[in-house]
Amino acid sequence: MKKALALIKTFILVTLIGTLGHMAFYFVNETIIKDEGDSPFFQMLWNALRLDVAVAGYVCFVPALILIVSVWWNRKALVYIWRTYFGIISLALAMATLANIVLYGYWGFPLDSTPLFYLRTSPGDAMASVETLDLFLGFVVLVVITLFIYYIIEKLVHPRRAMQGKSRRHGSQPVPRSPLKVKIGRTAALILLTALLVIPVRGGLSVATNNVGSVFFSNNFRLNHCAVNPVFSFLYSVTHDEDFASKYRFMDDKEATERFQKMVYTKQRDLNPADTTAMSVPLSPDFLKSLEAGKAGEEQGVNVVMVIMESFSSYIMSEKGNVKGVTNTIDALSNQGVYFTNFYANSFRTDRGLVAILSGYPAQPTSSLMKYPHKTNNLYGIARSLNNVGFATHYIYGGDANFTNMRAYLHATGFETIISEEDYDSRIPKSKWGVDDSYLFQRAIKEMTAQKQSGNRLFVVQTSSSHEPYEVPVDKYKDKALNAFYFADKCLGDYIADIKRKKLWDSTLLLIVPDHLGCYPAKMNNFQLYRYQIPLILSGGAITKPKRIPVIRSFCKRKDWR
Repeated sequence: MKKALALIKTFILVTLIGTLGHMAFYFVNETIIKDEGDSPFFQMLWNALRLDVAVAGYVCFVPALILIVSVWWNRKALVYIWRTYFGIISLALAMATLANIVLYGYWGFPLDSTPLFYLRTSPGDAMASVETLDLFLGFVVLVVITLFIYYIIEKLVHPRRAMQGKSRRHGSQPVPRSPLKVKIGRTAALILLTALLVIPVRGGLSVATNNVGSVFFSNNFRLNHCAVNPVFSFLYSVTHDEDFASKYRFMDDKEATERFQKMVYTKQRDLNPADTTAMSVPLSPDFLKSLEAGKAGEEQGVNVVMVIMESFSSYIMSEKGNVKGVTNTIDALSNQGVYFTNFYANSFRTDRGLVAILSGYPAQPTSSLMKYPHKTNNLYGIARSLNNVGFATHYIYGGDANFTNMRAYLHATGFETIISEEDYDSRIPKSKWGVDDSYLFQRAIKEMTAQKQSGNRLFVVQTSSSHEPYEVPVDKYKDKALNAFYFADKCLGDYIADIKRKKLWDSTLLLIVPDHLGCYPAKMNNFQLYRYQIPLILSGGAITKPKRIPVIRSFCKRKDWR
């Protein structure tokens, strides 16, 4: 019992040390945090617990192994190993906490591997701006914090008593040897506790694992930074660090620049009036009038609804002749609205496709920008742009928004409200990727009708039912993928019917686009062009007449959103 209690105490203490670090960070940087907007202190601490318990889980693996060994091998050496380990851990926690607080005022982002870069490349320059007195005071504070952490763990956990069985009742004499059955029971209990540490380390049992953005919850990006555990952020950065500058270097810079200039931004493409005419979208005068009224806050305004369809492609549309009746809703919308017939996906993964769609930033072949919060903080976002002109911005998803740092990206690019898997009724059945699209669209219409305030609104709805393993509650086709595409398309149709039933259609501009290249048929290879062709459709009461636009396009720069 003492050994298990020692492990539990250690876990709680390391978690509380993380909480104290957030409190110190908040009060030191309080002014710049509050300058960015609302800064709920206790909500920040609550959200920060996710990464604090993750760090505590990592820290506790070694003590857990020591305690398991101590059941069978009761020696003073284990106490010395424990104390040495926590001496190192105390120093590491102190260094990370102090560095995070001090450097944030200069850099504006949580501690990551950046200090290692400067120390590795030019340690002299890295320390050149540091005054001797500041260095001395910093060292003193570091020693004090280290000793404080070590002291509270040593005094509250009592490692010697936990491992060697000493107690006040027995004085310096060890407790009598335990029977074999007792040892086996204690070992089993400790192994179970050790296994349970995987849950806080992962961040739960869902598909998404912990990342820096898991604790982001506010539109105040500095408050989100306050919630980040600096130890986790540093380790995450070190283990995910990539040398982007050295990638894709197949020629020198001069040759690459010459070739690239011939490929893009030609005068013919930028100034061709035929392209400009072809790209024009016929918008309703009433919609434009409501848009202006919404900007002024005079009435509810308009709804811009972007539905991002998981894994869809033009290949499964009926007009292509490959399959029939799978995408009845999208087929109808393509004939009633503005249909870009030569639109192409920007990536093969959702995390990269979303950045292209919502930020106009081209996807990278072997890396994902979304996984780097310190980079996405500086990205353009359609949500931020619309927010700056008075739009309320909402992102509605049925899965885990922490997957691949998506929540951090969405907050950074301007989404005020983010609905994800945890916001649905717990009684709703969930698959690997969260609730199915029928519940997603029900929530979307609920959010649209619940928002009664004046002004314009952006809703981005991200589907997931057409993602493998294609678990959907219908059985129309033998092929599981086609079955899932049919279901997602039907849910989209029901959603549109609800928009019309709620009399929101006339004030709505609806945009339909897949997140990335198509996933049907299964045996496509990456050299087949049709795999990348996707539909981009504009519909809703905002569109006055159907139109087909054959101009070749993709989401690959901010200019695409003008």
